[in-house]
Amino acid sequence: MKDDEIRIGAILSYVIIALSTTTGIIYTPFMLRQLGQSEYGLYMLMGSLVGYISIIDFGLHNTIYRFIAKYQAEKDNENQENFLAATFIIYGIITVLVLVIGAVLFLNLESIFSKSLTYDELYKAKIMFVVLVINLALSLPMGVFQFIIRGYGKFIFTNSLSIVHVILRTAVLIGILSLGYKAIAIVVMDTIFNIAKGLVNLSYCFNKLKIKIQKHVFNIDFIKEILNYSFFVFILAIVNQIFWKIGHIALGIMTSTAVVAIYALSITLVIYYQHLALVISGVFMPKVAGLIAKGATGEDLTDLMVKVGRVQLSILGLALTGFIILGRQFILLWAGSEYRQVYWIVILLLIPLTIQMSQTIGGVILQAKNMISFKAKAYLIMSLLNFFLSILLAKTLESLGIAIATALSIFVFQIIILNFYYYYKVDLNIPRFFKQISKGLLPAMILSAIIGLGTLFLSGSGWASFFYRVVLITIIYGIMMYAIGFNSYEKNMFVKPILRMLKIEKTFKR
Repeated sequence: MKDDEIRIGAILSYVIIALSTTTGIIYTPFMLRQLGQSEYGLYMLMGSLVGYISIIDFGLHNTIYRFIAKYQAEKDNENQENFLAATFIIYGIITVLVLVIGAVLFLNLESIFSKSLTYDELYKAKIMFVVLVINLALSLPMGVFQFIIRGYGKFIFTNSLSIVHVILRTAVLIGILSLGYKAIAIVVMDTIFNIAKGLVNLSYCFNKLKIKIQKHVFNIDFIKEILNYSFFVFILAIVNQIFWKIGHIALGIMTSTAVVAIYALSITLVIYYQHLALVISGVFMPKVAGLIAKGATGEDLTDLMVKVGRVQLSILGLALTGFIILGRQFILLWAGSEYRQVYWIVILLLIPLTIQMSQTIGGVILQAKNMISFKAKAYLIMSLLNFFLSILLAKTLESLGIAIATALSIFVFQIIILNFYYYYKVDLNIPRFFKQISKGLLPAMILSAIIGLGTLFLSGSGWASFFYRVVLITIIYGIMMYAIGFNSYEKNMFVKPILRMLKIEKTFKR
């Protein structure tokens, strides 16, 4: 049953990612049109500002998952009860901090955004900010129960609940926007949904899992152990907030909500792109851990990095090639002409990200080797560099300046510095990695792009012509990859499922 729980839970995780991405792409243009550029930018701005407060979670949710799983494996109920008691004490302090920081920011919202927001926008911003802070103050402690359930290995329940949450939220969101409600209604709706989800998880923990929260002994060393484990997860959470959301805040202070909307939409597309690589690398932790436990050499791990990296690059390459050719048409159809600049922002970010995302297995290797601290420190410095460059360039180039600063930071830290660390400290053969990963794939991508540009000469500018071009570019890309890009292993991996499907189809026809 446990193997089934993990297997089905993993499948449901992919369903969540696919569902979230699909619904996001479908309802985002609807939201843009219903809210308008200004209100959408205001909504994203307040969400980003409150997102910074959320980093005081200190990475404890993932820590809870790790410790509960450990105590369940050891059948150590007493330490688990003591751990949960300590955890909720910490979360009590965190909730108070959230409310205090939220109150301080609320009192200064007007002075922070006085030059960029109108009186009406400031009024709406204050209401949204209060609701979002309340949402955060309740969601952080209630989120504990979801990770307790995951620690018990009940992945089917948590992932099924998340799927229901995504579907219901999307349906209600479309409903309230259709009725004419705006951004304030969205944040109220999200708060209600998050509280409801938290109560369902709470009920499952106490009624089904029969968990107990009891302080048997107060041990300061135990508290230190919890916080020490979560420290570098906390650093990475800070980095994620600063790195990807500094643009929203900088533009909100120095420009307007319309400019924030353009940049926010660009980041949304970039995040969808990242998911393509993370879905693949995320399932390799057990294999990497097993290789390291068996004494795998740097060359052995490089072999795995090359194998996974080539698959990632081939998938990312299709998305990148397609966006370079059809990105302008997609943005105009999907979001509207006022978002034309999104195309150039996304291109600026996708090029360095493609290199970095083809190496995500390296991050998995760092985790398995317990060498994540360097990555956390490097990312923190990278985020600080991005912060100062963003402030500098946003004054003159607005959202395009933020994109340049972010792309440069990715290139310097995530590509150059991190690869030096992989080579000299982790013993990964990075020169061989880049040589083997580009062999065949890079020429195939370039030829696909050149040939694919011919689809722009076809008539039509609507959705029908767009999808027609997508199909043609996909076919061209597939032919180029099979002809000169893929090695024998990759050809077998991609073609075998197709042949299997054809066999199934023939069986049904009989």
